[in-house]
Amino acid sequence: MLVTANRPVITPFEMFHQIWAMYKTASGKNLYLRSRQPDASDYTRLRSNLKKTGHIRADRDYGARAIRVIAVSDQPAENIACIVDPTCYVSHLSAMQRWGLTDRQSQALILTRPERGAAQAQLAAYMASVLDEGEANPHPLKIISHPERVRRRQLHVYETKAAGLSVKNRVDEVRISTIGQTFLDMLQKPDLCGGMAHVIDVWEEHAAVYLGEIISTVDRAAIDIVKSRAGYILDERMKVDHPAIHAWKALGQRGSSRKLDPSKPFASSFSETWMISLNA
Repeated sequence: MLVTANRPVITPFEMFHQIWAMYKTASGKNLYLRSRQPDASDYTRLRSNLKKTGHIRADRDYGARAIRVIAVSDQPAENIACIVDPTCYVSHLSAMQRWGLTDRQSQALILTRPERGAAQAQLAAYMASVLDEGEANPHPLKIISHPERVRRRQLHVYETKAAGLSVKNRVDEVRISTIGQTFLDMLQKPDLCGGMAHVIDVWEEHAAVYLGEIISTVDRAAIDIVKSRAGYILDERMKVDHPAIHAWKALGQRGSSRKLDPSKPFASSFSETWMISLNA
């Protein structure tokens, strides 16, 4: 069952779920099982037996928090992290690379996940979607602390209240920020996306292709400043005409200290239309 799942790592939660499924199958009834449903001692016994016979071991990066299935080929850091942590997704410059928006190489794999409260709620919802009715699991998923390196690649985990939309890759376990969310993240954290100058270059080269997704995502953003940043790039630099962009102009605040690049000092160059300092 572990090999058929084709995951190089599995969490204790998922492994106990697999054991429960084994107990339910017709073949499971012929395995001399000690009871009609598994408990924590069954998990410990089976895990110990599989480890002694060389089928599994503790993962070299996550330790006992993840179980390495020896017969399944290992995978890159983004695959492993997304399997171990259902709340995270590839984001910022790492997502820009996967979407083909940049040729810059990020030294660290950048992951985004919600802040603690939202992450706990997301884990609870995920477990509820996985478990069958009446299925108890003594190894519930908890918010995991990622190591500094996974599969020899440095990790940068960004926790935020504004964690956005992601989509699962068709061919593996990797979740990546949607194309609209990726463009929005560039405006919220340009320092994680190669800097605002690079962000503007990427927008000017690629934004027209994904205009519908970008405008829809920016329009739903809770922070108005990103709408002014997007509006400035689309309106003043790219000359894009769209009703949503015109609506964003009303969100400007005259006399404020709002900036195009949130990571740099205020500059005197200013957009009167979008009421932001052009400090990039």
